Amino acid sequence: MTINRKKTVKVSAPGKIILSGEHAVVYGYPTLLAAVNRRLTLRLNKRKNDIKVVSNYPPYLAKYGLRKVGQKLRLNSNQGWRVKIDSTIPMTGGMGSSAALSVAITAALYWSTRNNWDIEKINRLAYEIEKKQHGNPSGGDNTVSAYGGFLWYRKESEDLKNFSSLTPKNKIKIVIIDTGNPVENTGDMVEKVKQMRQFNKKEVEGIFKEMEEITRSFLRFLTGERSYNLSNLLNKNQELLERIGIVSPESSRLIKKIKSLRGAAKVSGAGRWKKGSGIILAYHKDPNRLMDFVKRNKLKCFQVKLGEEGVRVEKS
Repeated sequence: MTINRKKTVKVSAPGKIILSGEHAVVYGYPTLLAAVNRRLTLRLNKRKNDIKVVSNYPPYLAKYGLRKVGQKLRLNSNQGWRVKIDSTIPMTGGMGSSAALSVAITAALYWSTRNNWDIEKINRLAYEIEKKQHGNPSGGDNTVSAYGGFLWYRKESEDLKNFSSLTPKNKIKIVIIDTGNPVENTGDMVEKVKQMRQFNKKEVEGIFKEMEEITRSFLRFLTGERSYNLSNLLNKNQELLERIGIVSPESSRLIKKIKSLRGAAKVSGAGRWKKGSGIILAYHKDPNRLMDFVKRNKLKCFQVKLGEEGVRVEKS
């Protein structure tokens, strides 16, 4: 199949946060995710023969994604592309930057050659690109980037992934603290937890089961089914993440300081072990007190809106 008359396609896909369920989701436990108003924008143009990527992102993932999706869509192997990528999603921080890129690549190529929108197929193809990046991802990141909103997600098996969109009754206002670029990547952390689980399966499965209870409590809180103390949920989730070893000492000290202010904080995403832990979700009933702490400690932070729209076509 050759490209249609649409010579230029522009799409955008959101980043995400994980409210609860990190790492456990890889092993069949549920997770709660939310798309955020930090987006990756991708412009795709037809080009002769080769692929040119203009981006701060390493170009290999975009090139791999174009070739992989092109094969799946049975496109001409000689078709060339120019890809320009702009993003406000922090890289390597746990906000799903690679998933947003995978979804945007797939959506742009799908739209430019099919001239229609099949979100299920776009999501499925984006997951194939994510596997190249992370080895054994849950598929949750690309799914929330594709569909947007709040998602309850569970990977039953490689071929069966169940998810439901949520309409929260309770709003959550959080601050994202960026602990900086970590040494390890997401794949490294997934492998670390895998090895820990192989060494002591009973203990790790016990932690995952506790995490599932926290995730279900988050769900009940969001939907207004039951009243919970949000700080307690966040802090308990953080304790479980520390027990599976994905929180660096530096991040652990920072989170304890926030707790000492009667606030709450947790790692969101794969976490890190040596230095930093990607992004941290921070919350306080008095947002001004939290922001004063952030300013005094000269922390890099920003606020996000949760439940944002998924992948979409933008005006060229």
